Amino acid sequence: MKTISIGLASVPLSTYTLHPTLHSVFGEFFGDVIYDGTWVGKDSPIPNVDGIRLDLIEGLKEAGVAAIRWPGGCCADHYHWMDGVGRERRRRMPFSEVNNFDMSFGTDEFLHLCRLVGAEPVLTANTATGTPEEFAAWVEYCNGDADTKYGALRAANGHPESYRVKYWGIGNTDENVWWIAYADPLNYARDFRRFKTAVMGSWNELSFIGLGLSLRHETPDWVEPCLDYITGGGRARGADFLSVHHYIGGMKARYRACGDAVDYDEAAYRFTLDALSAYQADIDYHRKAIAEHTSPRFPVRISFDEWGLWHPEATNANRVRQRQTMRDAIFAACALHLFYRNSDVVTFAMETQYVNLLQSLFETRGAQFVRTPTFYVFKLFREHLGRRLLPVSLPDGEKDLDCVASRDDRGTVLTLVNRSLSEPLTVVLPADLPLCGASLDCIAPPDVHCQNAFDAPEEIFDRPAALCGRTIALPPHSIARLVCPASSAVDPA
Repeated sequence: MKTISIGLASVPLSTYTLHPTLHSVFGEFFGDVIYDGTWVGKDSPIPNVDGIRLDLIEGLKEAGVAAIRWPGGCCADHYHWMDGVGRERRRRMPFSEVNNFDMSFGTDEFLHLCRLVGAEPVLTANTATGTPEEFAAWVEYCNGDADTKYGALRAANGHPESYRVKYWGIGNTDENVWWIAYADPLNYARDFRRFKTAVMGSWNELSFIGLGLSLRHETPDWVEPCLDYITGGGRARGADFLSVHHYIGGMKARYRACGDAVDYDEAAYRFTLDALSAYQADIDYHRKAIAEHTSPRFPVRISFDEWGLWHPEATNANRVRQRQTMRDAIFAACALHLFYRNSDVVTFAMETQYVNLLQSLFETRGAQFVRTPTFYVFKLFREHLGRRLLPVSLPDGEKDLDCVASRDDRGTVLTLVNRSLSEPLTVVLPADLPLCGASLDCIAPPDVHCQNAFDAPEEIFDRPAALCGRTIALPPHSIARLVCPASSAVDPA
């Protein structure tokens, strides 16, 4: 058994606040995300609140989800919001076999979901098949007073009070970069300015998410000219955030070595975790572009608004569903740690998607509702949110232990991941960390290939664990969270 002593700085990093929206999710009209993962209808025997699944609402709250992005993704650039409001809703043909554009769930229902969860809505404008005028009307429907044209429509639909939606994405990467104008950043930049200008009177109330670029698109020098154009060479406010999308996993050509969702070997396990370096490369690339091509007068941050594992089994034939094992949980924990460590520039980190698709937090089948391994990571790690990052020191060259700490006037939180498949770790805590009243919880299934399924929903879950003096025992492939209240004054050790 390897023993590792860790050190904690005495003072948090002042510019690294772990914003609650680092625990965000993404959902769209793909597969079974909306029907019946989210919307079952008011007359359903499945418990619901105004047609929205009650178990989903409670699960999203338990996971600490602070923002939800909708209606896409790819679906956003084929979605026309007027089709999904009022009594006479239109049913549009799907643009692929796994898209369901049944309009029972529209803007009002989505914003109701966000309010029930206590999450910020992030709405994505249709810049591929929509118009600036359509976008401006949508903003007015959501935020306008009841005496405006579209605010009156909202009131007539039973919602007299403004929703005050703050965050708006201007388009989605694939349509605007890949399909419409591959390698032409100025094409999107012009659209960005047209759509933003359409709501000029609301600029002070809104925050705009513009397109960044995942390095997977292999289009170097895309972000820089786009930023130069939309900011007038740094002289004006452009986007408030740049979005980044990046999936890892065996479905993607460059990540074939990740292997199967369940039947993977140690080499595939290690490759999957090491591939997270690509997320850091994405962040570093955009951090540099922001520093060199925008003005500090108009701060720009990163919205990493699609991330997760995409396994080979998640195909259209499978409605893009996939199984999750403890490897997915370890990946999620290390990914969240990475976003936390970059919280000086990353505000949103949106796991994809929240239910029934890819690395979701939940799976549903009729009335059945399963919490995935990824959910339990969110549940444990939510204690970090709102605190400031506390630097952690590890022995040089240490690769098995991944650790993040945060602190505020509530106390100190420490989350630890043992990445090793076979070796347990003993972690020695700093002598000056008060442990009176501390609590320890752990996710540690006996086999890394364990999974939560409809017939076995709790193979992976969190449970209380015991501190042994000033040490934490981490089994192989495990995750732990230590919470030390600020009132701890007497050290029993």
